[in-house]
Amino acid sequence: MYNKKEPLFSDFPSVSTQEWMDKITADLKGADFTKKLVWKTNEGFPVQPFYRAEDIENLATTGVLPGEFPYVRGTKPDNNWFVRQDIPIDGDVKKANAKALDAIEGGATSLGFCLQKEQINSDLIAVLLNGIQANSIELNFRTCIDASASLVSLLVCYFKTQGYADKMDKLQGSIDFDPITRILLKGRDYDKDAIAVKAKATVEAAAGLSGYRIVGVGAAVLNNAGAYITQELGYALAWGVEYLNLLIDADVDAAEAAQRIRFNFGVGGNYFLEIAKFRAA
Repeated sequence: MYNKKEPLFSDFPSVSTQEWMDKITADLKGADFTKKLVWKTNEGFPVQPFYRAEDIENLATTGVLPGEFPYVRGTKPDNNWFVRQDIPIDGDVKKANAKALDAIEGGATSLGFCLQKEQINSDLIAVLLNGIQANSIELNFRTCIDASASLVSLLVCYFKTQGYADKMDKLQGSIDFDPITRILLKGRDYDKDAIAVKAKATVEAAAGLSGYRIVGVGAAVLNNAGAYITQELGYALAWGVEYLNLLIDADVDAAEAAQRIRFNFGVGGNYFLEIAKFRAA
């Protein structure tokens, strides 16, 4: 880590911002500084060619820790991220289970499974999750929205038979009920009232799984389609509000509905702006 007191840095004279600018101006030989060296991100932020400590002197973020109000450095006080591994089923449930156990052994703290509607039954769930400690890893499932409620019910029954009945609220995971993603990717049209009924049924089936997010906002598809960060954030929030209103209109408690929504964002190559995107979200 850089330390101003280290001899290496004290051996060199400090250079003021004006001295840097004088040198740059001379090297540009009359060319416009802004046009030549300042560029704009897709979101419209100007990026300078160099920055100095004085540029952040008045920024409130420098005096706020993560997890503290006003949360400009994120809502989490730690940096404990899940390490997610998606496991394909491909008809061989035992093989998928073996891959899942191997992923856990390798350090994964989150697993993802995609299940076809016709695959879902209690026997499949038992084989797929055999040997997996549901209270020590996040479990995520994706399936047809018509089968989401059934899948949740089977999971609740399985967890209870595995001894989690008195600690269901400690289990973490998601179901990813997300018809809008399917509309965007496949052009399918869904009846709004039918979606509301299925969404409510899925949320109600997960009543004992308070740590499970049931409704997914798949904003990653926007990112993959070329959306700018501001567009992805804006559309994702509108997407989430649509689901929130849909659940509330279906007589789901507003706080419960909000707790059940999970946002999935994509990540581009603009490192610092992507971090800002997650913080803003």
